[in-house]
Amino acid sequence: MKKNLKRTLLTLVYASVLVGGSAFAQEHQWAGRTLDSFEWSIHERLAELPFYGVFDTIRFEVQGHTVTLSGQVTRDTLKHTAARAVGHVAGVDKVVNKIEVLPPSKSDDALRKRLYRVIYENGLLEKYGAGPTPPVHLIVKNGWVSLEGVVDSEADRNMVHVQALQVTAQVRNNLRIASQGS
Repeated sequence: MKKNLKRTLLTLVYASVLVGGSAFAQEHQWAGRTLDSFEWSIHERLAELPFYGVFDTIRFEVQGHTVTLSGQVTRDTLKHTAARAVGHVAGVDKVVNKIEVLPPSKSDDALRKRLYRVIYENGLLEKYGAGPTPPVHLIVKNGWVSLEGVVDSEADRNMVHVQALQVTAQVRNNLRIASQGS
């Protein structure tokens, strides 16, 4: 109980710092859409996963008490940890795990590193690198890149895309703008 209270307080403090004190008004806002308490609990569990990083993306859908996970991750353990974590959320009866584990590839790993440098070391985009899990995820599979996640503006969305195109021409831009929803 004490541990959960401490974690909740730390989460609220962190959120209030990030959004300039308006955390309580937007507590359940994510990617421009409103999440109910059940969805927010799932979102928080996924965001807190160890080893969930910029080269992974996990999405979820809720139908009743069933949660379907999808996305791509670089570690098999992350796929299973995500399902276990969501399964412990109050109200979840069933978890359908459709998360894809990306195949190991030295060339994909090298591409990930180059993408990370060109995007997150760009002075105008480095704000997205703050925090434990950056909001822009770089998914690389067999040399193809998908930009996933959320940015603040259309200009940022385009800038991330242009930066990625400096590394490879095989880029799919799936970034969403926070104010426009998912």
